[in-house]
Amino acid sequence: MASTTKKRANLEKNYFGYIFIAPFFLTYLIFQVVPLIDTFRYALTDAKAWYMDPNQAYNFVGLDQFKFVVNDRFFKDAFFTTPVMWIMGFIPQLGIALLLAAWFTNEKIRVKGQGFFKVVFYMPNIMTAATIGVLFLAFIRSNGFIHSFCVAIGYIEDARYPITSEWFGRGIVAFINFWMWYGQTMIVLTAGILGINPSFFEAASIDGASGFQTFGRITLPLIRPIMTYSLVTSLIGGFQMFDVPNMLATGDSHAAFGPKISTIVMYIKSIAYSGTFSVGRACAASVILFAVTAVVSLFLFWIMRDKDAAKAAKAAKKRAKEQAALEGGNI
Repeated sequence: MASTTKKRANLEKNYFGYIFIAPFFLTYLIFQVVPLIDTFRYALTDAKAWYMDPNQAYNFVGLDQFKFVVNDRFFKDAFFTTPVMWIMGFIPQLGIALLLAAWFTNEKIRVKGQGFFKVVFYMPNIMTAATIGVLFLAFIRSNGFIHSFCVAIGYIEDARYPITSEWFGRGIVAFINFWMWYGQTMIVLTAGILGINPSFFEAASIDGASGFQTFGRITLPLIRPIMTYSLVTSLIGGFQMFDVPNMLATGDSHAAFGPKISTIVMYIKSIAYSGTFSVGRACAASVILFAVTAVVSLFLFWIMRDKDAAKAAKAAKKRAKEQAALEGGNI
């Protein structure tokens, strides 16, 4: 009875906190949870875009929309292209961010002007993806910087020809994603490294550990949760990339990339707002994207888990069971 009264008193004491966080949960419920439920519901129907027929009556078709999407050649191409462009951009993003974070937090190097460099590296993240897409469109156009450079090195034989290589287009998208986000990743990793207890580094220095040994044996294991966060959030954003590849594929760039750099979200948009205007198929593709993202994210969490901590927890659980069995036998 006393514990119940105490919990009630704490709840009444902290009710202002619940009031402040309520708008977030209401907004999330209205604009995230409800549309998500509708997406799953419409994925099982033959619904069309509402503006085609506001009074339409759609029918339940089961898994037919999923079968169509999975067998669609354009979806297969987008399903291959999207993770490839994300991986091409994320590997250098994480590598450069780790290198810069290690430099900026190294007491022996003491890089001067850290604030200036951090602002410069973070600056691309402030600009919108559409703005950067327009910038690179200007570079890719005929007589643009990238186009002229490709002509100069012989990659393009005639200056009148556009850039048509699908891997070139994927590389441009990957570079833009890397350039936009490596600064933000660097800031996050720097914060994680600065949060490590300095006594670990002091002990390593006393034991004569080199900089590489300290980084590999102390820094990397202790910032694994931060790296997992960066990896999973980058994965979610990468699988949902739309702005930059859409600009390069459909903009007036005189570069014949087109569907060669189409992503899953671009595919969803194309079948929902053009052609058959099939909202049901678009929702089915969205559900597949959601499922793939969730499975891959869980797999990454499993890969990046602290194996030593997991073994220790498993051993402790085993000892607790054995102790309980012994106590039960004694009784």
